[in-house]
Amino acid sequence: MAERVALVVGAADLGEAVAHRLAADGCEPILCDPGDPGPAAARIAAARGGAEPATVRAAPADPDEFRTAVAAGLRAAGHDAVDVLVYTLLPADALLPRPLATLTEAEWHRLAEDPVRHGLTVLQVAHELLAPRRGRFVLVVPAIALEGAADLVPAATAAETLRALAKSAARRWAVDGITVNIVTPDVFAYGAEHLRGTDVDRGEAVLPGPSTARDVADAVSLLLAPAAARLTGTTLIVDGGALMTP
Repeated sequence: MAERVALVVGAADLGEAVAHRLAADGCEPILCDPGDPGPAAARIAAARGGAEPATVRAAPADPDEFRTAVAAGLRAAGHDAVDVLVYTLLPADALLPRPLATLTEAEWHRLAEDPVRHGLTVLQVAHELLAPRRGRFVLVVPAIALEGAADLVPAATAAETLRALAKSAARRWAVDGITVNIVTPDVFAYGAEHLRGTDVDRGEAVLPGPSTARDVADAVSLLLAPAAARLTGTTLIVDGGALMTP
């Protein structure tokens, strides 16, 4: 993993944990977020006692603007391509319960359709950045993509659609030497403690303790290790053994 360049899109929570782990693995992480990724970069630097990772402030809402901003950020960091791209971006309120019958059109667009468009934008840009180095892409979406969730229909819809896009990319990009894999943590790895006792909290995990952002980062690291070179189109479920699928 040493000397590899990793672009992490989504600097909050899981993204920060992933960037921290990749830095520990010897990668050079670059944090990209629609908001300000600076605080996350500062925390990573403080924890590791080194320089702050490079940051890029870019929103994937507009493909051309995102492509331009990312390219400029990489050039500023001395790069024109990356070895790794990890996508963790999720609307901040995606895991707040909303009964399906009361969803407004605006909520559906923002929580179900916009995340898919944003993920598609990142996938399109990712191919350009990863192809020169035959790199690796990892998508992180909540495990409700696999099982559905009452009152979290927009998030589940977006997550499963993105997972399908990632698997399609895995098939298409294999000829270019790019692998694409998916990590699906349970909602508690996102810090969604307000969902305890709801439809997504079924008490089925066989391993003790809750899933954490660090667990997700460790799973991402596994998929990026040299020994995982033959893995593509794979979904790793980080939920303590609750689903055990397929």
